[in-house]
Amino acid sequence: MNADGPLLPQDLHLLAAVRDGAEWTRAVLCTLARRGAALRLSDPDRARALLDVLAPLPYYKAGQFLFDLLEWEDFMLDGPPARIVNTVLDARALQNLAFLLDGVRRHLDGAIEDPRPPVQLEPAAAEPEPELPPLEGGIHLYDDVVLGVIARLQEAGQPAGSAV
Repeated sequence: MNADGPLLPQDLHLLAAVRDGAEWTRAVLCTLARRGAALRLSDPDRARALLDVLAPLPYYKAGQFLFDLLEWEDFMLDGPPARIVNTVLDARALQNLAFLLDGVRRHLDGAIEDPRPPVQLEPAAAEPEPELPPLEGGIHLYDDVVLGVIARLQEAGQPAGSAV
């Protein structure tokens, strides 16, 4: 038996990759939650109104179900604070995501023959990274992740030519 017990070198390599992926996922979720907490704390009425509109939608409910099922709150809060990932849902990431989602739409709807070009975003003016509050466990963590997605979408830019 080797120093690592019954694990082979390729097992250790695979487990290291899984750990790296889990830490990245944790950092992304924590970054979004901290951005959402900043929105919730700075504009509680707007945050509540946004969540009230989203709460009855299947995407929101499915997200809450998965969040609870996978015990992501515990995952996010265990250990030292996760690093901030400043590129989460930035303009480039949103371009890539729009392209992928458009492909899924075309695969699901056979009537769509001519794919529309992916949404082109005009990045918002660069601003210094905000000071983000620490995470709080409990009732707000899933909502904070959702609010963080909204905040990041608005920070990253808006579709070219759109009037908001």
